[in-house]
Amino acid sequence: MVTASEKLLLRVDEAAERLGLSRSFLYELLAAGRLRGVKIGAARRIPASELERFVETLKGEGERDSGNVRG
Repeated sequence: MVTASEKLLLRVDEAAERLGLSRSFLYELLAAGRLRGVKIGAARRIPASELERFVETLKGEGERDSGNVRG
């Protein structure tokens, strides 16, 4: 059996679990276009590579934000 960490396409609940986010927040990210998914018939799937891209985007945002902090 293939585990969620080996799948190329993840269900929304699997992707949310891997990111440590709620399923409803993941749907919000999809609706806002911050996370890209694919539709296969009526099913929505999120490519594993998209999760990695999303996390890298967050890292970049964090680095930009930390540069604006004055101490």
